[in-house]
Amino acid sequence: MKVWALSALFAFARGAVVATGGDQESAVEQASPYTTPFQATVHRFEYSTPNVCAYESGPDNAENALVFIAGFGGGPHTMSVARKISEKLTDNPELGYSLFEIRMRSSFESYGSFGMLEDVQDIGALVKYLRMIGRKKIVLLGHSIGCQDIMTYNKLKDEFPPVDGFILQGPISDREAFKNIIVKPGEMNNYLEALEYARETAILARVNSNEILDWMPRWLMPEAVRNIPFAIYRFLSLVDVGGDDDFFSPDLSSEDVSRIWKSLTKPAMVLHSGQDEFVPESVDKEGLISEWKAAGPKVSPLSGVIPDANHAVSEAAPAAWFCERIEEFLQTI
Repeated sequence: MKVWALSALFAFARGAVVATGGDQESAVEQASPYTTPFQATVHRFEYSTPNVCAYESGPDNAENALVFIAGFGGGPHTMSVARKISEKLTDNPELGYSLFEIRMRSSFESYGSFGMLEDVQDIGALVKYLRMIGRKKIVLLGHSIGCQDIMTYNKLKDEFPPVDGFILQGPISDREAFKNIIVKPGEMNNYLEALEYARETAILARVNSNEILDWMPRWLMPEAVRNIPFAIYRFLSLVDVGGDDDFFSPDLSSEDVSRIWKSLTKPAMVLHSGQDEFVPESVDKEGLISEWKAAGPKVSPLSGVIPDANHAVSEAAPAAWFCERIEEFLQTI
């Protein structure tokens, strides 16, 4: 089914709900809404959860698939760089890839309600569908929390259909972003109380052999995410040391870094944004990428830092650089 999408959707990239104050533009403003019509093919694939679907754009009759996984608050057609990637694939049909933007249960404003396990279940269902319709190579491209989804997919690789490669853009530490950027100075006491509340509730649930099903009290949550319902498990996975989301924090031990990156069994290109507003200035992004390359034989030498890019890679020059690097990487798969 073909649809024409004129996007009045704002680019809810990871962090789009975050207001950091001052003159800094929000991630919504930086990522820019679509302003012209574009054509996409809607794929509704068989799955137990209703309304899980993907939107394909790019060259006709492509034999391979590049699956775009948006960040917090995002979903199909919410990031301008995805459109640039689609155009790049259209201009280079010899690559044989089209772009699929997946809508998951956690898409848009549901990101506090579902965890990475649900995400990789949705992604796995799409991969299964893509294999069924004959796509030969499948590469997952994750933005922000989409990077954690990719690492979780790799971690649980025996439970889901295989893919052929990974691209990770904006692999930030959510606990570092919360602690240093999202939580305002006047909110720190409430934030620490929220973290303690979540830990104690989780311990009690484990003692009683129960799942952690409760929700975070909104009055304890930072203003930036106060209107988003947050499951306790989801909150802990994001902000606690060693949480299920904690793949990219700069203070991980060398043993953890080695374990995480050696586990990759498919080629992976990892790209930080040079001017990422959700990464503390003290973080050495080049150094982190070098450490990950050294630890993981499957980490591509094309990995690095996108010059001058914000978190959503919304500016024209960084987006063009990113698209070129994607093309180079796909040629190696």
